Amino acid sequence: MKVKNIKSFIEFYQNLGTTTSMTNKVRGNSTNLLYQDLAANELEKVPILKKYNKNQSKQKKLEVLKSSLEDINCDLKDIATNLVFSDGNIDSEIMLIGEAPGAEEDRQGKPFVGEAGRLLDKMLSFIDLKREKNFYVTNILYWRPPGNRTPNNKEISQCLESTIEHIKIIKPKLIILVGGIAAKTLLKSQEGITKLREISHYYCYDKTKIYTKAIFHPEYLLRNPIEKKRMWDDLLEIDNIISKNKIRR
Repeated sequence: MKVKNIKSFIEFYQNLGTTTSMTNKVRGNSTNLLYQDLAANELEKVPILKKYNKNQSKQKKLEVLKSSLEDINCDLKDIATNLVFSDGNIDSEIMLIGEAPGAEEDRQGKPFVGEAGRLLDKMLSFIDLKREKNFYVTNILYWRPPGNRTPNNKEISQCLESTIEHIKIIKPKLIILVGGIAAKTLLKSQEGITKLREISHYYCYDKTKIYTKAIFHPEYLLRNPIEKKRMWDDLLEIDNIISKNKIRR
């Protein structure tokens, strides 16, 4: 592992469950705090994103957004190999948003290209969705958390503004939230993915309402293949949303 500073190195070991001091307290699971309203947390101020001209092309706007990520004060940048921004057709009407890059994504600099990504592509192909043709994919976090650990509140909040701007640039007609963290964050919910995937949602900004569907993360399906049956039900629902609302694919 490449370590660029001591702070990141210590954080890596802390997230493996190693403390930097002796204590008689039982280590707790802090993930319950992860899905509280991020605006209510006392977090570091997130840098203002660079502004683009509204008359610029979508590609240029995305380049400006990507360059603005260099100003985000996120420690994950110090230990990640690559920034993982996006993949797929930028003119798609369908946008997928996952959690964070894994090891293979970190190596290649593209989202969902490891084993879980290949499973996701295979599943979506059954309803004629292909990233090179008709969907666009990104993550809430643009850098891999060490050891593929769960992103914390601070890291999510540092990247959330850019995720929202990302959605505004792509202007999808359907958002598919891949996994519990992406779903809970953008839907501002503390419900688990099992519940969220059963409910119809809209993602709203300004006066825009976008059909939104939450699905299991393919990594979860690799560990729990019995859940693939419910994933098939979700694919059929996505297919129905696309057809019923004349979303281009």
